[in-house]
Amino acid sequence: MLTVLFTVLFLVVYKLVINPQMVITPTLKMMSKCPNNWTYNGDTKMCVPQYDTKCTPFDPDAPTLNTVASRCNVANMCGTDWSGVCA
Repeated sequence: MLTVLFTVLFLVVYKLVINPQMVITPTLKMMSKCPNNWTYNGDTKMCVPQYDTKCTPFDPDAPTLNTVASRCNVANMCGTDWSGVCA
């Protein structure tokens, strides 16, 4: 009985106090050239939407898109995601 009580108590403390989790910090290397449902046009060097959206094509290499947050902001404003990072 004591062993069962100790095991249950240990599991509760382990889950509620220690709570191990793997945290993956998104990086630009994890992200594709363009957001989901957008394609890269090599001639114009622009990401072009493949669905109806108010967003216009944009240059994915623009200096304003050099952070994960800025890319996620564009994806969220255009109603999409960027490689599953911005969900």
